[in-house]
Amino acid sequence: MELQQVLSRLESTGIALFAVSYDPVATLKAFAGKHDIAYSLLSDEGSHVIRRLGLINERVQEDHAVYGIKPDPRHTNLPYPGVFVLDESGVIVRKRFHESYRERDGGVTLLAQTMGIEDEAPGPVTRAPGDPARVVAWLSSPAYSFFQRLQLNIEIQLAPGLRVHTPPAPSGIVPVTVRVSEIPGVEVGPIEWAPVRAGFLRGSLPLTFAAAPGGGDLTLRVTVAYQARSESACLPPSSDEIDLFIKEIAMVDRTLPPRPPV
Repeated sequence: MELQQVLSRLESTGIALFAVSYDPVATLKAFAGKHDIAYSLLSDEGSHVIRRLGLINERVQEDHAVYGIKPDPRHTNLPYPGVFVLDESGVIVRKRFHESYRERDGGVTLLAQTMGIEDEAPGPVTRAPGDPARVVAWLSSPAYSFFQRLQLNIEIQLAPGLRVHTPPAPSGIVPVTVRVSEIPGVEVGPIEWAPVRAGFLRGSLPLTFAAAPGGGDLTLRVTVAYQARSESACLPPSSDEIDLFIKEIAMVDRTLPPRPPV
């Protein structure tokens, strides 16, 4: 579902998607047919282009040792996984890679981080008359897999004439803070706030699902604290809690381990 969402957004903005790997054409063709992949898979057999781009990971064995993976002669000349954004002239204008070779962004996250195509809030949001603010939280994907990085999006929608402050806030004002309940294996990164615009504030923070496969479906409790103010008065501090459900799925061509009986 996320892949179709990403492809639709890329098509609507005139952006073409290509994936490059060292696999031969026959392997890529079989893989695309098995998984209904509609975008282009390019074969760089022998890793000639990958090597020219400086993407060969010369420390694969050392990286694997950190995660307890035994040496394997097949694990050589592997590229760092990442994304390049090219303009119409073929010039690289942006790139996104992670220090850990295991960590991968979701498609919606990549659109936001590399091209500024923001994830849309799910469905219409209404605010009851008299409510100073409405807090909305949603994940960039309804499902996660092992070591995938997704984005938790926060949006505060304000009544006319009100504003909130991200840290550092003026003296005496409670700044906007976001806290995610602690769940083993879920790593929460720092939040990034978009420039404040009249009527609402939006931010996002990365979540990396680093627990071993089989952790199961999760419910994340998100607490958003803030204090709204107008030009003449400060409202009392507020705090909203939102529960977000996310399903675990297996990585491509793998299965999840059996879950222990409840």
